[in-house]
Amino acid sequence: MLELLPGIGVVLPGEAGVLRFGTGADAAHDLLTASADGVHLGMQCGSLTIKDCSELRHAHEAWLGGYLFQPGWNTVAEFDGLRLTMAGGGPGAADGLAGVEVRRVRPASGAHAGAAAVVWDGVDLFGHPAEEVLQVLPESVRLPGPATAVAVPALGLRLGGDAPVGDRWGQLTLTGTGSDGWARCCAGRFRCAEGGDGLVGIMY
Repeated sequence: MLELLPGIGVVLPGEAGVLRFGTGADAAHDLLTASADGVHLGMQCGSLTIKDCSELRHAHEAWLGGYLFQPGWNTVAEFDGLRLTMAGGGPGAADGLAGVEVRRVRPASGAHAGAAAVVWDGVDLFGHPAEEVLQVLPESVRLPGPATAVAVPALGLRLGGDAPVGDRWGQLTLTGTGSDGWARCCAGRFRCAEGGDGLVGIMY
């Protein structure tokens, strides 16, 4: 089970401890190695670096969408049916963990379904219908754009993206507070307030 601790980080399974916001890349990698089914380097093909983006707002949106490649944070951890990736804090703050993305990549094994839960305050965010999950979250806000996405500012949480699983959420991003390094881009936290497009440099 992965347990989300808003403002703090993620409790890892197997008594490996807490993956805390602000942790350095090497220490975060070691924590994941101790608890995940497998750890590997993420794919760079199709990913952007900040240098590939003509404007910082595009880099910000790419970071929010998981498209921004940060070499020091190229660790991907596999749990039963889940994939966890990490992101540093962006320009001038990439030495500390600032974002964790979790995706449901396949159904959990029957005997281990509970172990692959992603839980906040006792609620499995991927294990219940999406609308039921929203009813227990504080003040969720639907984000504009073609993808179904919801922000929960009080928790530093974004649900949705391009990994739905039927009527359930299949992707989430948990961000740390005040440590994301994107303040000079715009005031946005879950979507670039300056109209960024994270696919600039990939699709355009």
